[in-house]
Amino acid sequence: MNLKEEMRYDLDFNRPKVIADENMMIVENVSSIVMISETSLTVSAGKKFVTIRGKDFVIKEIFEGRLLIEGTIQGIEFLRRSSGDKD
Repeated sequence: MNLKEEMRYDLDFNRPKVIADENMMIVENVSSIVMISETSLTVSAGKKFVTIRGKDFVIKEIFEGRLLIEGTIQGIEFLRRSSGDKD
């Protein structure tokens, strides 16, 4: 990916951006928390939903579309919105 493509991707607010390791995750472009339980967290991020599966989640920070989560992260799933949904 060249610099122009990378910048275009970085400035696209219609897609989720995720940085993760096994104990921490940052999700950018979050518009809302859709569902939260003891083992999963689903957020709306741009044109997709992001579901994080794991345990012992603690939301450390919510700030201007950025969500910082700590806990044991076991999986990440990206789901498209249905064609009838509007952003």
